Amino acid sequence: MALDLYTLHFASAASRCAYVVVFLVMALSQRRQACLWQWMGAMGASMAGSLIMMRVPTDELPPIPVTVAVYWLYGASLVLAWTGLRSFFGRPAKVGLGLVLAALPGVLYPVALGLGLSTRLALAGVFACCLLPTLLAASETVRLSAGTERLWAQSIETVAFGLYALVFVLSIGMLVGTDLPVASAESARISMVVDQVMGVFVYFGFVAMAAERANRTLLRLAETDPLTGLSNRRGLQTMLRRRFPHPGARPAMGVLILDVDHFKAINDRHGHEGGDRVLSEFGARMKAALRATDMVARWGGEEFLVVLPGTDARELLSVAERLRATIAEAPFLLPSGPLRVTVSIGAAGQGPGEAGFEEALHRADAALYDAKSRGRDRVVCAPAPVDRVSADDVACAGLRAA
Repeated sequence: MALDLYTLHFASAASRCAYVVVFLVMALSQRRQACLWQWMGAMGASMAGSLIMMRVPTDELPPIPVTVAVYWLYGASLVLAWTGLRSFFGRPAKVGLGLVLAALPGVLYPVALGLGLSTRLALAGVFACCLLPTLLAASETVRLSAGTERLWAQSIETVAFGLYALVFVLSIGMLVGTDLPVASAESARISMVVDQVMGVFVYFGFVAMAAERANRTLLRLAETDPLTGLSNRRGLQTMLRRRFPHPGARPAMGVLILDVDHFKAINDRHGHEGGDRVLSEFGARMKAALRATDMVARWGGEEFLVVLPGTDARELLSVAERLRATIAEAPFLLPSGPLRVTVSIGAAGQGPGEAGFEEALHRADAALYDAKSRGRDRVVCAPAPVDRVSADDVACAGLRAA
């Protein structure tokens, strides 16, 4: 037996109320996330419209004041969904345009009837007004802001708002190109079922997007050193897996291990706050001196690790010496005064196609120990394995900066 419209409107309002509660809990725990409040407002406005329509007879159009109020609520729901997406992706709000789009459906309907247009054309105009924020919302899910990574859940919203837009286009075509009855129980029932299905996809997509981004943020925090903002060991391993998913196909690369000289003495003399400032500035100088394609991480304590893809032995030594000079040439400014800091660096190369990153890391660590034993503030390049010694490797091995 087909569901009556009262039941469908009640189910629509109840489902939206449940989503409002879910987003209220999320918004209260993340008060600075404006998108959650806007999406909650979208659901609340839609819920209020459904509650009003529950009292309207199924075989007639509601009075104009009721129609205007409902269209305003539905327009506001679509606009808040759109502005919430803009906030979610860090794009500036367009308050003026949003207010116009929210008010337009409720204003256009009585104006169109007052000008003598038929009810069908007036409703077609309302659907066209609702189509605009729907297309804007769909476009927000397709765009990708600079420096951001696309979420899988964005596809849910792209499909949902795309289907919503298609429904509005078909409705406009039906109103303009056919003589099907506007106010009938069957047409209202179909409209409610479609709205219910689309609403579930849209609101589920909002929840999925918020959850996916929160999970990615937690993962990023787990892979980032909080003091320097560089990757930690786990983060570097993740970068290596993403950059080189097939270890046997890796290009030549260089590995550097850097150790801040006499860091314990720095901590003892300037306190942990001074030591933290040195490490933070150390990381910033390293990052500024490297290429965007180089991978740098805080390896632990006062040790840092750099991976330089596509670097041969001579280039590796040149980069290592540049890093050493970058640290030594300008004092670190601490509350207690300027402090000269030096660094010891161990370097090792890895040939193209070699999968033994750990072996290169071990040789770089041995070279670092050699640099520290020779007096620190220098670069030592580890010799290459005997099965692939080249002219560059011979020139590099044992070289150090005074």
